[in-house]
Amino acid sequence: MTRLRSLPTALATLDWHEALNWQEKAMLQQLIQQRFAQQHSAYIQHFLPRLFGLWQAGQPQAAVGLRLASSGPLFLERYLDGKAEQVINHGFQQSLARRDIAEIGNLASLRPGLQRQLFIYLAHQLAAEGIAWLLFTATPEVANGLRRLGLEPQPITPADPNRLGEESHLWGRYYQHRPWVMAGDLRSAMHTLQAQSAFTETDSEEVLHARLA
Repeated sequence: MTRLRSLPTALATLDWHEALNWQEKAMLQQLIQQRFAQQHSAYIQHFLPRLFGLWQAGQPQAAVGLRLASSGPLFLERYLDGKAEQVINHGFQQSLARRDIAEIGNLASLRPGLQRQLFIYLAHQLAAEGIAWLLFTATPEVANGLRRLGLEPQPITPADPNRLGEESHLWGRYYQHRPWVMAGDLRSAMHTLQAQSAFTETDSEEVLHARLA
């Protein structure tokens, strides 16, 4: 589980960890479904395989999903005309392998401000796991929030609901918000977060991953 030497007061009462069992996973899935239903009249059936949450008194306050590209096809590769690493390497002059890339999604929170905290934890988690670039589908509102944190989302292509076939109707009004598939350089974002002192510096040996061994 990730242990950080010193956290800002705003983060101190929140516990960040990956869902440890099926009960915690179900709680995060329920939060994601409820928030997407409230915001977009969407019925979410697809969840990324790893779910992380910000917890308070045992209850999830925010959630985010993760899939490592090395583990198999990404959900958002449906929107792309090539593999994730090919698209990033060609579009942004990189030389990444799939092991360097992760997809994030299923973003949900109960109150404003938690998404910022969620991303700070997630960025440190993924950097500790050796991830260099992120791929995600984001509305302009979410992209602006990530930009303020220093991720600088790079647009790749509009998220076309027609690529989902019959599943597209489950997303309610989501596509009315004009989501795009975007990429972000996590290494650059980490430099920005460190410059902003989002966390105090932590020795790499002292960071224990939130994912269970």
